[in-house]
Amino acid sequence: MQDQLICSGSKRVLQYRRGATGLCCPGSNTFTAAKPSGPEMSELVCGGCFTMLMYNRGASNIRCPHCSRVNSTRSANQIGHLSCGHCRTTLAYPPGASTVECPTCRCVNPVRDARPQTVLVENPKTLNEKGKLVSNVAVGVTSWKR
Repeated sequence: MQDQLICSGSKRVLQYRRGATGLCCPGSNTFTAAKPSGPEMSELVCGGCFTMLMYNRGASNIRCPHCSRVNSTRSANQIGHLSCGHCRTTLAYPPGASTVECPTCRCVNPVRDARPQTVLVENPKTLNEKGKLVSNVAVGVTSWKR
């Protein structure tokens, strides 16, 4: 079985045998690690050098092998990702961002669905001190769609 990955150096699409840990691009001579399969793995973008990192979901921190920055995995599910519209670099952005500037080509990319959204949370009804059923509703506004 064959699988594909994108070379981290030349950005070319490369094919490799499934199960391999990665491969060296013949064009750029750059080694690119293959994504391990399985639901126990996750990914995040390094806050120091913007390299995509893979880690076990149980880990609380991961050290980037390129810049040695220690990245917290707790906020990884709160980070948005998009591909730069000019150079296709994967970019990370925090909740609430409306645009992201690419550090590679300086292109300013709009974040989709950055418009505010109303959130309504309706919890189960509870009994008040007089024994009557009361509604438990919370309303909020967010600018980031999950």
